[in-house]
Amino acid sequence: MSETPLFLPTGLAADLHRGGAEAVLFLPGWSGTRYGPQRILLDAARACAAYGATTLRLDFRGRGDSPGDPTATTLDDMITDTTDAVAWLRAMHGVARVHLVGLCSGGNVALGAASRLPDVGHVICWSLLPFMEHKAQAVKQGTPRLALVRQYAAKLLRVETWRKLLRGEANVKGAVKTLAKDKEGDNAERGRKTSARDILRDLQGFAGQLHLLYGSRDPESAGSRAFFEAWCRRHRIPVDIRVIDGAPHNFYTAAWTAAVAAQTADWVFSA
Repeated sequence: MSETPLFLPTGLAADLHRGGAEAVLFLPGWSGTRYGPQRILLDAARACAAYGATTLRLDFRGRGDSPGDPTATTLDDMITDTTDAVAWLRAMHGVARVHLVGLCSGGNVALGAASRLPDVGHVICWSLLPFMEHKAQAVKQGTPRLALVRQYAAKLLRVETWRKLLRGEANVKGAVKTLAKDKEGDNAERGRKTSARDILRDLQGFAGQLHLLYGSRDPESAGSRAFFEAWCRRHRIPVDIRVIDGAPHNFYTAAWTAAVAAQTADWVFSA
């Protein structure tokens, strides 16, 4: 794969690989960049490029190399960034069909864009969480906080954990912060993560193909999977949900990253 770094007409930074008529647009998480953790977005782009696809990895406004105030960017801004990028791909590179791949909130952005772009093909969401207004419902379905507590409790039963504690290698402070923090931020942050639209209502006519990928060790995956599976069933939207055993939210390790990249390319090009 040969990528060209560039700035779109909107000013956003991106990396483009010029391939065929099928294009895959990669969308990072809320505060992430177009590379993703451990370069997972780059690896997935390479996997898709191997099938001859055009790929574009995007920095949302205020993120990475793109201009803008990072504290002012909203979910709806990111959706607009995405639809603008799709329009640019079609106008400048003549792609016949665009597929969207998003990590965490990038998946929410992908759904938001798909609700405005009825001709999008595959929408692939890694570690997708419910939209802000549906979080409480998903928590009831999956009890993620309890799952996280159980995960740390299980670690306390391992001999290696106690060895790390005695050697001072265990990240006790980090574990406490993880259990105590509100990952969605303050009221202002939650407001920026909430769309002015009812995206799921607008998505009910989606005619593309939806795919969700989770790690089994992500404490929020159970509730999120249950929420979206029920929603898709209620609105008769076909969805393929897969789980990578042992993987956490961001699919750390080379093996999990490779599995995500391979599954993503397989969904788009082997369907």
